Amino acid sequence: MKNLLPLKWGLALLCLATNVFAADDGLRQNFAVNSHNSNAYTPESGGFSRDTQLTLKVALEEIYRVKGILFIYNDRQIEGINFPSQLLKLEVKPLITAIDKILTSHQLRCSKLNNKQYLIVALSEKDAPAAQLAEQPRKPAVVISGNVRDGIGNPLPGVTVKLSRSGKGVITNAAGHYAIDAEPLDTLEFSFIGYKRQVQPVRNRLEMDITMEAEEGGLNEVVVVGYGKQRKISLIGAQTGIKIEELKQPVRNLSTLLAGRLAGIIGVQRSGEPGYDDAQIWIRGISTFTDSRPLVLVDGVERPFSNIDPEDIESFNILKDASATAVYGVRGANGVIVITTKGGKAQKTQINADINKGITQFTRLPHYADGVTYMKMANEATTTRGGTAQYSDEAIRKTASGEDPELYPNVNWIDEIFRKNGSNKRANLNMRGGTDITSYYVSLSYYDEIGLFKRDDLARYNSDIKFTRYNFTSNLNMKVTKTTRLEFGVQGYIGNGNYPGTGTDAIFDAAIKLPPIVHPPKYSDGKIGGQRTGDVTNPYDLLTQTGYATEFRNQIFSNIRLRQDLGFLVKGLSFTSMFSFDSYNLHKMARTKTVDNWIATGRDADGKLIFEQTRIGSNYLSYARSNGGNRQFYTETALNYDNTFGKHRVGGLLLYNQSDKIDAFKDDFIGSIPRRQRGLAGRGTYSWNDKYLAEVNFGYNGSETFSPNRRYGFFPSAGLGWVVSGENFFQPATNVIQFLKFRFSYGLVGNGEILDGDNIRRFAYIPIVASTTGYTFGKDRNNNFNGYDIGEYASDVTWETAKKTNLGMEITTFRDKLNIQVDVFKENRKNIFLRRSSIPAMIGLRSNPYGNLGKTENKGIDISIDYNYKIGAVQLNLKGNFTYNRNKVIDDDLPAWAYPYLERKGQKIGQRFGYIAEGLFADSAEILRSPVQNGNVRPGDLKFKDINGDGIINAYDQSAIGYGSVPEIVYGFGCKCSI
Repeated sequence: MKNLLPLKWGLALLCLATNVFAADDGLRQNFAVNSHNSNAYTPESGGFSRDTQLTLKVALEEIYRVKGILFIYNDRQIEGINFPSQLLKLEVKPLITAIDKILTSHQLRCSKLNNKQYLIVALSEKDAPAAQLAEQPRKPAVVISGNVRDGIGNPLPGVTVKLSRSGKGVITNAAGHYAIDAEPLDTLEFSFIGYKRQVQPVRNRLEMDITMEAEEGGLNEVVVVGYGKQRKISLIGAQTGIKIEELKQPVRNLSTLLAGRLAGIIGVQRSGEPGYDDAQIWIRGISTFTDSRPLVLVDGVERPFSNIDPEDIESFNILKDASATAVYGVRGANGVIVITTKGGKAQKTQINADINKGITQFTRLPHYADGVTYMKMANEATTTRGGTAQYSDEAIRKTASGEDPELYPNVNWIDEIFRKNGSNKRANLNMRGGTDITSYYVSLSYYDEIGLFKRDDLARYNSDIKFTRYNFTSNLNMKVTKTTRLEFGVQGYIGNGNYPGTGTDAIFDAAIKLPPIVHPPKYSDGKIGGQRTGDVTNPYDLLTQTGYATEFRNQIFSNIRLRQDLGFLVKGLSFTSMFSFDSYNLHKMARTKTVDNWIATGRDADGKLIFEQTRIGSNYLSYARSNGGNRQFYTETALNYDNTFGKHRVGGLLLYNQSDKIDAFKDDFIGSIPRRQRGLAGRGTYSWNDKYLAEVNFGYNGSETFSPNRRYGFFPSAGLGWVVSGENFFQPATNVIQFLKFRFSYGLVGNGEILDGDNIRRFAYIPIVASTTGYTFGKDRNNNFNGYDIGEYASDVTWETAKKTNLGMEITTFRDKLNIQVDVFKENRKNIFLRRSSIPAMIGLRSNPYGNLGKTENKGIDISIDYNYKIGAVQLNLKGNFTYNRNKVIDDDLPAWAYPYLERKGQKIGQRFGYIAEGLFADSAEILRSPVQNGNVRPGDLKFKDINGDGIINAYDQSAIGYGSVPEIVYGFGCKCSI
């Protein structure tokens, strides 16, 4: 029950959001949700108690909903005025009289515009002119005013605001302010070059603030950067975004979609197991011997993103160079993925539903030899070396004929355990809307996947491989005052997985190793086949007869952010503060067994199989469980500045953040200590006429890994940009090239995490005492003593640092149809954490201490191309991307090798070494005149190259081979047609 509490909280919030906004009909609705007011009106009740006192605002909105009478007012005018609910039962005329009487006591009154519209004015104001009392007044009745801003929050001067009905309009002033005469039933249109046109109904609003949304791909488009937003034209850092539509694929895991869709992303998926199909992701490849995973931020907080529903994502960007990532300091060395989920919008409620179904199958599988081929090759292998044949001609004939498949099986183990296809399905239902005061986004989604493994339909339990997930999201934006906004969000998921009792790796391994002729998967009488000896088990047995395992996961992300505009103190200044709490829980339960195994050795006189039992098992399920989980607290506070002075634009950021993460189920003392990080970040930007750009960034971070005198590191960066197409001398060329921009950045980023396999070495400056299996003494080495020794020695290490250089170019040509972005990069990393390899083993250390010993270099290029063309009513979009990177080991602290070609320095990180095959031996004479090979060599065997020329093939003849396990080149392309 304890694990269900986050779910209940999330559902309660979702219900609250639905109650508040489900009745939205385009009016500004501010229902007063007050826990101590038992008489407050709620839409569900359908009425009021006899003595209910409503706020006048709620009453007027109810009158509009039920009777169609529209009252136009200013919120401040009627604040604090109550209205008896029983008066709502009156007819229209006495109801208006009652409202007017209540208003009179507050020095207000109703001014009739027509039979369906009333304006609430001060008691001293005169009535509207008689011409306005007609059903359709000819002259405007009210003045609508407000401010227009861009996506960053800066005022937008020059925006056209006009009436849809008449076409009359005004232009926003230098502060982005406008005022226009309009009728209550009018609709306002807001338009500006480079921004999407917005249409807003007036209804009962006297004030209307608008945020303009830039056209996608345009220069005014607002993009997410480290700890903030910037206009695309002023961007200096190297970063790439992706359209969210491209992420809406029938897959569970977002990480499997990125490679080939985003320039700079290297990705490898090594498993397709439902629930465990995460891809390994690198930004611009690998640059270190330790952890190369990028930092992932979801709504500004470090979080996993694999289980986020793509329908809930607003923007997805990757930050690649030092200018973009230096503000993250210690965490930004490997690049950053920044994801922002959808928030509310001031619009009429939109309800969207999305359902899709997918088919899954293997991309490719190796083809294995059948039983007859296997037997013939096994005979050839033994007889050519002087042995006797393992399989008789009779056995081969019966295997080929299939006349007795239980004694002479010919099993395709891949077909026995795998289906041809798996399937998945995804559904999402979301609502988005609200007003300029309160807006919301709520979403529910469902994902279900069935894997490719088969199951035993006769089993009394379900060992099917399956994963089901339920996501929920509720984001609420509220305008508390004219200058204060509050954002509250809760996202999470519940996941259930079902798996065979044996791990899928072991099942697949057995399927490719077990020969096809040993035994059938299952005999006709139900006995499970199993060989007498050997380390390879029947894969069918592992899949269907070893029980089942279930998993329950739940994750909740929550954050609350306050945004305060401080323009009343300093123009362009704002303040933001955010707190988040995340919780993850995992519960695994395994009910497993090991059944009897048998092998048939022949048939008796009656033709019945003769069995030998090869394993004694049990049909009863055992039980085991395990738990995991963590909790994380994060807070940040920042001051932002953005202002223009004529053609000058200046921006700044100063931010403090701190995180605290606890592993709730660690079973060792150090692991149970919360992991804490703390840092400062800063940024300064300048542009002149959107033509000359400059930016400086810094991160100042602390880490628990290092001793107190080395704990904090400073990581600065700087960048310059030049919009060449903005120059006067370039204007003659704008018919050919419409936009041309160059970017350059250089900076320092850091890494403070020592990763050894899956373990993190914490508090590296403190030695760790650990138990040992014991020391052995005595003449016969039979005296054993357990004890303690130093498991990890103290290391006075400091930050791993990376110097990153990036040169970028952006070009738009073919009359704005073709956009190309090219970035060339180079990274030099030093002080990489490595165990000291130069310490000889004779010293007797249990584990060598760490040092800042490694040096690497990584360089490459990434390119994005986007082409848009319209043919009649058909919009054609072609896009592609290309990423290339090559890393090199400069220093790895390994002793000098016997030969230069064995040296790991100068090679790629993780470079494979092995023998070079020159071909096959043609005859015995060639074997005799060739270098001595390993083993009993015969004609037809591989001939290996003697690299050092000593006449013997051994470890000194290995050299660098292959390309490694991480690709250097990744590319993708595609097209989209729409009407």
